[in-house]
Amino acid sequence: MSTDLFSTVENELPRDRWGRPLITPPTGGEPRAYTRVTTLAGSVEDTYHLGQWQQRMVAVGMARRPDLVLGALGADPTDKNGKKTLNEIAKNALEAANASAAATTGTAIHALTERIDRDEDLGYVPPAYLPDLEAYRRIVAENGLQVVAIEGFCVQDDLEVGGTYDRIFRLGQPITFVYNGVEVVLPAGLHVIGDLKTGSSVELGAQKISMQLGTYANSHNYSHADGSRTPLVPGHSVSTDFGLVIHLPAGTGSAQLVVFQIRDGWKAVCELAAPVRAWRKRRDLIVPVASVTASALSLPTPESPMGEDLVLKAIAAANTVEEIASVYFANFANEVVGLGAGEGASVVQARIPQRDGRLRRPVVYTDKSVTTKTRMTALARAELAFRQNHLEIASVEVAEHPNAPIGSWSLGDDVLIQADLPWLGEIAVWPR
Repeated sequence: MSTDLFSTVENELPRDRWGRPLITPPTGGEPRAYTRVTTLAGSVEDTYHLGQWQQRMVAVGMARRPDLVLGALGADPTDKNGKKTLNEIAKNALEAANASAAATTGTAIHALTERIDRDEDLGYVPPAYLPDLEAYRRIVAENGLQVVAIEGFCVQDDLEVGGTYDRIFRLGQPITFVYNGVEVVLPAGLHVIGDLKTGSSVELGAQKISMQLGTYANSHNYSHADGSRTPLVPGHSVSTDFGLVIHLPAGTGSAQLVVFQIRDGWKAVCELAAPVRAWRKRRDLIVPVASVTASALSLPTPESPMGEDLVLKAIAAANTVEEIASVYFANFANEVVGLGAGEGASVVQARIPQRDGRLRRPVVYTDKSVTTKTRMTALARAELAFRQNHLEIASVEVAEHPNAPIGSWSLGDDVLIQADLPWLGEIAVWPR
Protein backbone atom coordinates (compact mmCIF):
# COMPACT_ATOMS: atom_id res chain seq x y z
CA MET A 1 0.00 0.00 0.00
CA SER A 2 1.21 3.52 -0.73
CA THR A 3 2.82 5.31 2.23
CA ASP A 4 1.59 8.67 0.93
CA LEU A 5 -0.84 9.81 3.61
CA PHE A 6 -2.38 12.30 1.20
CA SER A 7 -3.39 9.67 -1.36
CA THR A 8 -7.15 9.70 -2.05
CA VAL A 9 -9.42 6.69 -2.27
CA GLU A 10 -8.47 4.59 -5.25
CA ASN A 11 -11.09 5.19 -7.92
CA GLU A 12 -10.83 1.65 -9.21
CA LEU A 13 -11.84 0.08 -5.90
CA PRO A 14 -14.06 -2.81 -7.09
CA ARG A 15 -17.68 -2.79 -5.99
CA ASP A 16 -20.68 -5.03 -6.48
CA ARG A 17 -23.90 -4.00 -8.24
CA TRP A 18 -25.20 -2.38 -5.04
CA GLY A 19 -22.09 -0.25 -4.66
CA ARG A 20 -20.65 -2.26 -1.77
CA PRO A 21 -16.84 -2.47 -1.75
CA LEU A 22 -15.41 -5.88 -2.62
CA ILE A 23 -12.74 -6.66 -0.04
CA THR A 24 -10.19 -9.47 0.00
CA PRO A 25 -10.47 -11.26 3.40
CA PRO A 26 -7.47 -10.95 5.76
CA THR A 27 -6.69 -14.63 5.17
CA GLY A 28 -6.94 -14.28 1.39
CA GLY A 29 -9.41 -15.83 -1.02
CA GLU A 30 -12.24 -14.45 -3.11
CA PRO A 31 -13.28 -10.84 -2.41
CA ARG A 32 -16.32 -10.37 -0.16
CA ALA A 33 -18.86 -7.55 -0.28
CA TYR A 34 -18.44 -5.43 2.86
CA THR A 35 -21.24 -3.23 4.18
CA ARG A 36 -20.53 0.49 3.91
CA VAL A 37 -19.89 2.21 7.24
CA THR A 38 -22.62 4.80 6.56
CA THR A 39 -25.10 2.01 5.82
CA LEU A 40 -24.32 0.15 9.04
CA ALA A 41 -24.52 3.30 11.17
CA GLY A 42 -27.75 4.27 9.44
CA SER A 43 -29.46 0.99 10.36
CA VAL A 44 -30.43 2.44 13.76
CA GLU A 45 -30.84 6.05 12.63
CA ASP A 46 -34.14 7.85 13.18
CA THR A 47 -35.09 8.92 9.64
CA TYR A 48 -38.54 10.31 10.49
CA HIS A 49 -37.62 13.98 9.99
CA LEU A 50 -35.68 13.19 6.81
CA GLY A 51 -38.68 11.35 5.41
CA GLN A 52 -40.97 14.25 6.26
CA TRP A 53 -38.58 16.69 4.57
CA GLN A 54 -38.45 14.53 1.43
CA GLN A 55 -42.24 14.37 1.25
CA ARG A 56 -42.42 18.15 1.50
CA MET A 57 -39.86 18.55 -1.26
CA VAL A 58 -41.77 16.15 -3.53
CA ALA A 59 -44.91 18.24 -2.97
CA VAL A 60 -43.03 21.44 -3.83
CA GLY A 61 -41.47 19.86 -6.92
CA MET A 62 -44.81 18.55 -8.18
CA ALA A 63 -46.30 22.06 -7.79
CA ARG A 64 -43.48 23.46 -9.93
CA ARG A 65 -43.77 20.78 -12.63
CA PRO A 66 -47.32 20.21 -13.98
CA ASP A 67 -45.90 17.67 -16.40
CA LEU A 68 -44.90 15.47 -13.45
CA VAL A 69 -48.45 15.69 -12.08
CA LEU A 70 -49.79 14.55 -15.45
CA GLY A 71 -47.28 11.71 -15.59
CA ALA A 72 -48.25 10.53 -12.11
CA LEU A 73 -51.94 10.48 -13.07
CA GLY A 74 -51.16 8.10 -15.92
CA ALA A 75 -49.07 5.63 -13.85
CA ASP A 76 -50.52 2.57 -12.14
CA PRO A 77 -49.08 2.38 -8.58
CA THR A 78 -49.85 -1.37 -8.40
CA ASP A 79 -48.00 -2.25 -11.60
CA LYS A 80 -44.26 -2.97 -11.69
CA ASN A 81 -43.59 -0.52 -14.51
CA GLY A 82 -45.96 1.99 -12.95
CA LYS A 83 -44.03 1.87 -9.68
CA LYS A 84 -40.79 2.45 -11.58
CA THR A 85 -42.34 5.42 -13.37
CA LEU A 86 -43.61 6.93 -10.11
CA ASN A 87 -40.21 6.48 -8.47
CA GLU A 88 -38.63 8.40 -11.33
CA ILE A 89 -41.31 11.11 -11.12
CA ALA A 90 -40.68 11.50 -7.37
CA LYS A 91 -36.94 11.76 -8.03
CA ASN A 92 -37.52 14.45 -10.66
CA ALA A 93 -39.84 16.29 -8.27
CA LEU A 94 -37.08 16.39 -5.67
CA GLU A 95 -34.75 17.87 -8.27
CA ALA A 96 -37.37 20.44 -9.24
CA ALA A 97 -37.50 21.51 -5.59
CA ASN A 98 -33.70 21.84 -5.53
CA ALA A 99 -33.55 19.13 -2.85
CA SER A 100 -30.08 18.05 -3.94
CA ALA A 101 -28.62 21.55 -4.16
CA ALA A 102 -27.25 21.45 -0.62
CA ALA A 103 -25.62 18.06 -1.20
CA THR A 104 -24.05 19.26 -4.46
CA THR A 105 -22.73 22.38 -2.75
CA GLY A 106 -21.38 20.31 0.14
CA THR A 107 -19.54 17.98 -2.22
CA ALA A 108 -17.93 20.94 -3.98
CA ILE A 109 -16.81 22.54 -0.69
CA HIS A 110 -15.36 19.19 0.40
CA ALA A 111 -13.29 19.07 -2.79
CA LEU A 112 -12.10 22.67 -2.37
CA THR A 113 -11.05 22.13 1.27
CA GLU A 114 -9.05 19.10 0.14
CA ARG A 115 -7.19 21.37 -2.28
CA ILE A 116 -6.49 23.77 0.57
CA ASP A 117 -5.06 20.95 2.69
CA ARG A 118 -2.88 19.80 -0.22
CA ASP A 119 -1.78 23.39 -0.84
CA GLU A 120 -3.14 23.25 -4.39
CA ASP A 121 -4.52 26.08 -6.52
CA LEU A 122 -8.26 26.50 -6.02
CA GLY A 123 -9.02 27.88 -9.46
CA TYR A 124 -12.23 29.86 -9.87
CA VAL A 125 -14.52 29.88 -6.83
CA PRO A 126 -17.92 31.66 -6.83
CA PRO A 127 -17.53 34.75 -4.60
CA ALA A 128 -20.41 33.63 -2.35
CA TYR A 129 -18.32 30.67 -1.12
CA LEU A 130 -14.95 32.35 -0.64
CA PRO A 131 -15.81 33.25 3.00
CA ASP A 132 -16.53 29.57 3.69
CA LEU A 133 -13.08 28.54 2.51
CA GLU A 134 -11.42 31.33 4.48
CA ALA A 135 -13.31 30.19 7.59
CA TYR A 136 -12.02 26.66 7.01
CA ARG A 137 -8.42 27.88 6.71
CA ARG A 138 -8.70 29.83 9.94
CA ILE A 139 -10.37 27.11 12.03
CA VAL A 140 -7.65 24.66 11.02
CA ALA A 141 -4.74 27.07 11.57
CA GLU A 142 -5.96 28.67 14.81
CA ASN A 143 -6.50 25.28 16.47
CA GLY A 144 -3.20 23.80 15.36
CA LEU A 145 -4.76 21.01 13.26
CA GLN A 146 -2.20 19.25 11.08
CA VAL A 147 -3.72 17.18 8.28
CA VAL A 148 -1.87 13.87 7.91
CA ALA A 149 -4.40 11.89 5.84
CA ILE A 150 -7.22 12.80 3.45
CA GLU A 151 -10.05 10.64 2.09
CA GLY A 152 -8.55 7.30 3.11
CA PHE A 153 -10.41 4.02 2.57
CA CYS A 154 -10.40 1.70 5.57
CA VAL A 155 -11.97 -1.60 6.67
CA GLN A 156 -13.16 -3.06 9.95
CA ASP A 157 -12.85 -6.79 9.37
CA ASP A 158 -14.57 -7.90 12.58
CA LEU A 159 -17.84 -6.42 11.34
CA GLU A 160 -17.02 -6.67 7.62
CA VAL A 161 -17.57 -2.97 6.93
CA GLY A 162 -15.58 -0.46 4.91
CA GLY A 163 -15.69 3.26 4.27
CA THR A 164 -13.85 6.49 3.63
CA TYR A 165 -12.87 8.89 6.38
CA ASP A 166 -12.51 12.61 5.56
CA ARG A 167 -9.37 13.47 7.53
CA ILE A 168 -6.92 12.33 10.14
CA PHE A 169 -5.58 15.25 12.16
CA ARG A 170 -2.47 15.50 14.32
CA LEU A 171 -2.96 18.00 17.11
CA GLY A 172 -0.26 20.66 16.97
CA GLN A 173 -1.48 22.08 20.27
CA PRO A 174 -3.67 20.78 23.13
CA ILE A 175 -7.45 21.03 22.88
CA THR A 176 -9.23 21.54 26.20
CA PHE A 177 -12.97 21.16 26.73
CA VAL A 178 -15.49 20.08 29.37
CA TYR A 179 -17.28 16.77 28.82
CA ASN A 180 -20.06 15.71 31.22
CA GLY A 181 -18.77 18.15 33.81
CA VAL A 182 -15.16 16.95 33.62
CA GLU A 183 -12.31 18.87 32.01
CA VAL A 184 -10.67 16.89 29.23
CA VAL A 185 -7.39 17.72 27.53
CA LEU A 186 -6.47 16.22 24.16
CA PRO A 187 -2.67 16.50 24.17
CA ALA A 188 -0.50 17.87 21.40
CA GLY A 189 0.74 15.08 19.14
CA LEU A 190 -2.49 13.05 19.43
CA HIS A 191 -3.94 11.71 16.16
CA VAL A 192 -7.73 11.89 15.77
CA ILE A 193 -10.29 11.03 13.10
CA GLY A 194 -11.70 14.19 11.52
CA ASP A 195 -14.76 14.99 9.44
CA LEU A 196 -16.17 17.97 7.57
CA LYS A 197 -19.91 18.70 7.67
CA THR A 198 -21.48 21.43 5.54
CA GLY A 199 -25.14 21.05 6.55
CA SER A 200 -27.05 23.48 8.73
CA SER A 201 -26.63 21.38 11.90
CA VAL A 202 -24.61 18.50 13.33
CA GLU A 203 -26.85 17.96 16.38
CA LEU A 204 -29.59 16.00 14.60
CA GLY A 205 -27.10 13.51 13.17
CA ALA A 206 -24.81 13.36 16.22
CA GLN A 207 -25.42 9.67 16.98
CA LYS A 208 -24.73 8.55 13.43
CA ILE A 209 -21.61 10.75 13.17
CA SER A 210 -20.27 9.31 16.44
CA MET A 211 -20.86 5.78 15.13
CA GLN A 212 -19.12 6.53 11.83
CA LEU A 213 -16.08 8.16 13.39
CA GLY A 214 -15.89 5.43 16.03
CA THR A 215 -15.84 2.76 13.33
CA TYR A 216 -13.15 4.55 11.32
CA ALA A 217 -10.99 4.94 14.42
CA ASN A 218 -11.15 1.18 15.01
CA SER A 219 -10.32 0.29 11.40
CA HIS A 220 -7.24 -0.23 9.21
CA ASN A 221 -6.27 1.32 5.91
CA TYR A 222 -6.93 -1.07 3.05
CA SER A 223 -5.36 -1.42 -0.41
CA HIS A 224 -7.38 -3.40 -2.94
CA ALA A 225 -4.27 -3.82 -5.09
CA ASP A 226 -2.87 -6.50 -2.78
CA GLY A 227 -5.54 -6.77 -0.06
CA SER A 228 -3.15 -5.45 2.58
CA ARG A 229 -4.12 -3.75 5.83
CA THR A 230 -1.98 -1.10 7.49
CA PRO A 231 -2.44 1.19 10.51
CA LEU A 232 -4.37 4.39 9.88
CA VAL A 233 -1.19 6.33 10.70
CA PRO A 234 1.88 4.08 10.53
CA GLY A 235 3.80 4.21 13.78
CA HIS A 236 1.04 6.04 15.66
CA SER A 237 -2.28 5.19 17.28
CA VAL A 238 -5.48 7.07 16.55
CA SER A 239 -7.77 8.10 19.40
CA THR A 240 -10.76 5.79 19.85
CA ASP A 241 -12.31 8.09 22.48
CA PHE A 242 -12.75 11.41 20.67
CA GLY A 243 -12.94 12.67 17.10
CA LEU A 244 -13.15 16.15 15.57
CA VAL A 245 -15.75 17.59 13.21
CA ILE A 246 -15.34 20.91 11.42
CA HIS A 247 -18.84 22.27 10.95
CA LEU A 248 -18.80 24.54 7.92
CA PRO A 249 -22.42 25.46 7.03
CA ALA A 250 -22.33 26.26 3.33
CA GLY A 251 -22.82 29.91 2.42
CA THR A 252 -22.48 31.29 5.96
CA GLY A 253 -18.77 32.11 6.08
CA SER A 254 -18.54 30.56 9.54
CA ALA A 255 -16.83 27.45 10.94
CA GLN A 256 -16.95 25.65 14.26
CA LEU A 257 -14.68 22.95 15.69
CA VAL A 258 -16.76 20.29 17.46
CA VAL A 259 -15.44 17.41 19.60
CA PHE A 260 -17.35 14.14 19.25
CA GLN A 261 -17.22 11.38 21.85
CA ILE A 262 -16.83 8.28 19.66
CA ARG A 263 -16.17 5.58 22.25
CA ASP A 264 -19.89 5.05 22.78
CA GLY A 265 -20.48 5.41 19.06
CA TRP A 266 -18.26 2.39 18.43
CA LYS A 267 -20.03 0.51 21.23
CA ALA A 268 -23.39 1.27 19.59
CA VAL A 269 -22.10 -0.06 16.27
CA CYS A 270 -21.10 -3.38 17.86
CA GLU A 271 -24.06 -3.84 20.21
CA LEU A 272 -26.91 -2.19 18.28
CA ALA A 273 -26.22 -1.63 14.59
CA ALA A 274 -24.52 -4.95 13.84
CA PRO A 275 -27.26 -7.12 15.44
CA VAL A 276 -29.98 -5.02 13.76
CA ARG A 277 -28.25 -5.45 10.41
CA ALA A 278 -27.96 -9.21 10.97
CA TRP A 279 -31.64 -9.40 11.96
CA ARG A 280 -32.72 -7.60 8.79
CA LYS A 281 -30.93 -10.22 6.72
CA ARG A 282 -32.98 -13.06 8.21
CA ARG A 283 -34.94 -14.90 5.53
CA ASP A 284 -36.11 -17.95 7.49
CA LEU A 285 -38.97 -16.46 9.50
CA ILE A 286 -41.91 -17.68 7.43
CA VAL A 287 -42.85 -21.20 6.33
CA PRO A 288 -45.79 -21.49 3.88
CA VAL A 289 -47.64 -24.71 4.72
CA ALA A 290 -50.68 -24.52 2.44
CA SER A 291 -52.16 -22.51 -0.40
CA VAL A 292 -55.64 -22.34 -1.92
CA THR A 293 -57.05 -20.59 -4.95
CA ALA A 294 -60.81 -20.09 -4.88
CA SER A 295 -63.49 -18.17 -6.74
CA ALA A 296 -65.98 -15.95 -4.93
CA LEU A 297 -68.58 -18.22 -3.34
CA SER A 298 -71.26 -17.59 -0.77
CA LEU A 299 -71.10 -20.44 1.73
CA PRO A 300 -73.65 -20.72 4.53
CA THR A 301 -72.23 -20.75 8.06
CA PRO A 302 -74.24 -23.01 10.42
CA GLU A 303 -75.31 -21.28 13.59
CA SER A 304 -73.90 -22.85 16.74
CA PRO A 305 -76.12 -23.18 19.82
CA MET A 306 -73.09 -22.47 21.97
CA GLY A 307 -71.14 -19.27 22.51
CA GLU A 308 -67.99 -18.62 20.45
CA ASP A 309 -65.63 -19.38 23.34
CA LEU A 310 -67.28 -22.78 23.97
CA VAL A 311 -67.04 -23.70 20.30
CA LEU A 312 -63.33 -22.87 20.23
CA LYS A 313 -62.69 -24.90 23.38
CA ALA A 314 -64.59 -27.82 21.87
CA ILE A 315 -62.31 -27.71 18.84
CA ALA A 316 -59.27 -27.87 21.09
CA ALA A 317 -60.70 -30.70 23.22
CA ALA A 318 -63.37 -33.08 21.95
CA ASN A 319 -62.57 -32.51 18.28
CA THR A 320 -58.84 -33.02 18.53
CA VAL A 321 -58.29 -36.50 17.09
CA GLU A 322 -54.54 -36.20 16.98
CA GLU A 323 -51.99 -34.56 19.23
CA ILE A 324 -50.51 -31.27 18.09
CA ALA A 325 -48.81 -32.26 14.86
CA SER A 326 -45.79 -30.08 15.37
CA VAL A 327 -44.62 -27.44 17.80
CA TYR A 328 -41.74 -25.33 16.58
CA PHE A 329 -39.91 -25.53 19.90
CA ALA A 330 -36.78 -27.45 19.03
CA ASN A 331 -34.93 -24.24 18.16
CA PHE A 332 -35.65 -22.47 21.45
CA ALA A 333 -32.61 -21.53 23.54
CA ASN A 334 -31.90 -19.09 26.36
CA GLU A 335 -28.13 -19.22 26.03
CA VAL A 336 -25.88 -19.11 22.95
CA VAL A 337 -22.24 -20.17 23.01
CA GLY A 338 -20.50 -18.87 19.88
CA LEU A 339 -17.38 -20.62 18.60
CA GLY A 340 -15.22 -19.11 15.86
CA ALA A 341 -11.76 -19.69 14.45
CA GLY A 342 -9.14 -21.60 16.39
CA GLU A 343 -9.04 -24.81 18.40
CA GLY A 344 -8.97 -25.67 22.08
CA ALA A 345 -8.06 -22.84 24.42
CA SER A 346 -7.34 -20.48 21.51
CA VAL A 347 -10.79 -20.72 19.94
CA VAL A 348 -12.63 -17.41 19.48
CA GLN A 349 -15.72 -17.63 21.66
CA ALA A 350 -18.55 -15.61 23.13
CA ARG A 351 -21.22 -16.67 25.64
CA ILE A 352 -24.55 -14.79 25.66
CA PRO A 353 -27.05 -16.02 28.31
CA GLN A 354 -30.63 -14.86 28.87
CA ARG A 355 -31.78 -15.04 32.50
CA ASP A 356 -35.49 -15.71 32.07
CA GLY A 357 -36.32 -17.92 35.05
CA ARG A 358 -36.55 -21.04 32.90
CA LEU A 359 -34.37 -24.10 32.93
CA ARG A 360 -31.10 -23.47 31.13
CA ARG A 361 -31.16 -24.55 27.49
CA PRO A 362 -27.94 -23.67 25.66
CA VAL A 363 -27.10 -24.00 22.01
CA VAL A 364 -23.73 -23.82 20.25
CA TYR A 365 -23.36 -21.50 17.26
CA THR A 366 -20.28 -22.20 15.13
CA ASP A 367 -18.72 -20.08 12.40
CA LYS A 368 -15.03 -20.81 11.78
CA SER A 369 -14.67 -17.73 9.54
CA VAL A 370 -15.06 -15.44 12.58
CA THR A 371 -11.65 -14.39 13.88
CA THR A 372 -12.51 -11.88 16.63
CA LYS A 373 -14.63 -11.92 19.78
CA THR A 374 -16.38 -8.68 18.78
CA ARG A 375 -17.76 -10.22 15.61
CA MET A 376 -18.68 -13.49 17.37
CA THR A 377 -20.51 -11.57 20.14
CA ALA A 378 -22.62 -9.71 17.58
CA LEU A 379 -23.52 -12.95 15.80
CA ALA A 380 -24.31 -14.75 19.07
CA ARG A 381 -26.65 -11.92 20.15
CA ALA A 382 -28.52 -12.16 16.84
CA GLU A 383 -28.78 -15.95 17.18
CA LEU A 384 -30.15 -15.64 20.73
CA ALA A 385 -32.76 -13.11 19.60
CA PHE A 386 -33.84 -15.54 16.88
CA ARG A 387 -34.17 -18.46 19.31
CA GLN A 388 -36.10 -16.55 21.99
CA ASN A 389 -39.36 -16.47 20.04
CA HIS A 390 -39.77 -19.89 18.57
CA LEU A 391 -42.97 -21.30 20.05
CA GLU A 392 -45.50 -21.82 17.30
CA ILE A 393 -48.33 -24.29 16.74
CA ALA A 394 -47.83 -25.61 13.22
CA SER A 395 -51.03 -27.67 12.75
CA VAL A 396 -53.91 -29.40 14.53
CA GLU A 397 -56.14 -32.12 13.08
CA VAL A 398 -59.83 -32.00 14.03
CA ALA A 399 -62.90 -34.05 13.11
CA GLU A 400 -66.69 -33.70 12.93
CA HIS A 401 -68.20 -33.44 16.44
CA PRO A 402 -71.63 -32.35 17.74
CA ASN A 403 -70.02 -29.72 19.97
CA ALA A 404 -68.38 -28.02 16.99
CA PRO A 405 -69.68 -29.21 13.64
CA ILE A 406 -67.57 -28.78 10.54
CA GLY A 407 -68.56 -25.39 9.18
CA SER A 408 -69.10 -23.70 12.54
CA TRP A 409 -65.45 -22.65 12.45
CA SER A 410 -63.36 -21.60 9.49
CA LEU A 411 -59.91 -20.58 8.32
CA GLY A 412 -58.75 -17.60 10.37
CA ASP A 413 -60.49 -18.50 13.66
CA ASP A 414 -58.46 -18.44 16.88
CA VAL A 415 -58.20 -21.85 18.58
CA LEU A 416 -57.19 -22.47 22.19
CA ILE A 417 -54.36 -25.01 22.48
CA GLN A 418 -53.28 -26.22 25.93
CA ALA A 419 -50.16 -28.33 26.35
CA ASP A 420 -47.38 -29.22 28.78
CA LEU A 421 -44.01 -28.51 27.15
CA PRO A 422 -40.50 -29.07 28.51
CA TRP A 423 -38.64 -25.94 29.65
CA LEU A 424 -41.90 -23.98 29.54
CA GLY A 425 -44.37 -26.05 31.55
CA GLU A 426 -48.10 -25.65 30.94
CA ILE A 427 -49.00 -23.26 28.14
CA ALA A 428 -52.20 -21.90 26.67
CA VAL A 429 -51.92 -20.23 23.30
CA TRP A 430 -54.40 -19.09 20.69
CA PRO A 431 -53.00 -19.91 17.24
CA ARG A 432 -54.91 -18.89 14.15
